[in-house]
Amino acid sequence: MAYPATDGTALSDLARSEMIEHYAGVVDGQFAKASMMRQFVTVQPVIGTDTLINRRIGKTTLKALVDGVPPDPSKTAFGRVSVTVDTTIIARDNRSQLNEFQIDFNARAEIGKDHGKEIGKFFDEALLIQAAKGAALAAPSGLNGSIGAGLVKTHASAGDELDPDLLYAQIASIITYQQEQDIDTDMSHVFLRPTHYDVLLNCDKLIDRDFSRANGDFADGKVKTIKGVPIEMTARIPNAAIAAHKLGSAYNWSATEAKVVAIVTNPMALLVGETIPLTSDVWFDKISRTWFIDSFIAFGASPRRPDVSGIVRKV
Repeated sequence: MAYPATDGTALSDLARSEMIEHYAGVVDGQFAKASMMRQFVTVQPVIGTDTLINRRIGKTTLKALVDGVPPDPSKTAFGRVSVTVDTTIIARDNRSQLNEFQIDFNARAEIGKDHGKEIGKFFDEALLIQAAKGAALAAPSGLNGSIGAGLVKTHASAGDELDPDLLYAQIASIITYQQEQDIDTDMSHVFLRPTHYDVLLNCDKLIDRDFSRANGDFADGKVKTIKGVPIEMTARIPNAAIAAHKLGSAYNWSATEAKVVAIVTNPMALLVGETIPLTSDVWFDKISRTWFIDSFIAFGASPRRPDVSGIVRKV
C-alpha cells in the first residue's frame, strides 16, 4: 500500500493564515501588556525615509507697546532634532516539524507571549536609556532659552540611594526644579528599579497617613506618587554597562550611566519613530526544511527635550 508523500509543510488542516493571525494576536497583546513605554510616548511612523525630524521653536520675545511707536519685529528661531531608524529587531523560533505549533493552541500562545514580552522589554529599555541620556544634555543653543538643560542629581555618599528620605529628597528636588522652570509635570512619571521602589516604601512622607492620604500601602508593596507624579517600578533601567547595544552605539550604556537609580521624565522628552510596526509571520524555508516563527519591529528613539527629564545617580 502506498502512502501519500509529505514535505512537512502541511501537517494539519489549520490554515497558515489562521496560525499567523492567532500567533500575531498573542504577540501584539503581550507587547501592549508588557511595554509600559509604548503607552507613555507617541510613536510616529517613519515612511519613505529612515529619519524622523522634529522642529524645535524658540521662545517668543514680548515687548511693551508704546503709543505712536510701531513695535520692532523679532524673528523666532527654529531648531530641529532627529532620530534615525536603521535596525530591525527580530524574535525568531524555528521548528523542523511544526505539528505542535499547528495543532496546539497553547504552544502558539506561549511562543507568542514570549516573543511579545521580550520585544516589549527591549523597547522599554531602549526608550528609558534615551530618556536618561536626555537628562544629561545641555540646553539646545539658538532657541532663546525655550528649551532648557536636563538635570542630574548625584547622591553625596555611597549607600545614600538606600536611605528612603534621601532618595525621596533627590527625586522631589527634580520635580520641584522642573516646576520652577514652568514645566507642566502632570504628564511626568518617575521610573525606579524594584530595589529603589522598595526603598521608597519605607519613606514616611509617602506612606504614613499623617503625611499622605491613600498614597500607598506597605503591606501591598505599593507607593503611588511623589509630589503628584506617578511612580512606575521597572527592572528595565539597565544597572550594568551595555557596550554593544543592538540598536547601535547611540544606545550604549556606560558604567557611570548604569548608576542611575531613578528617571523623572515626560512624553515630550523623546522623539520616537517606527519604520516597521510590530509584525509577525510564519513561513517555511525549503532549503533548510525548517519552519520559522518570527516577530520583528524597527524603531528608534532620541532625546527631544532635555529639560523635561531628570535622573538620580548613586555614587
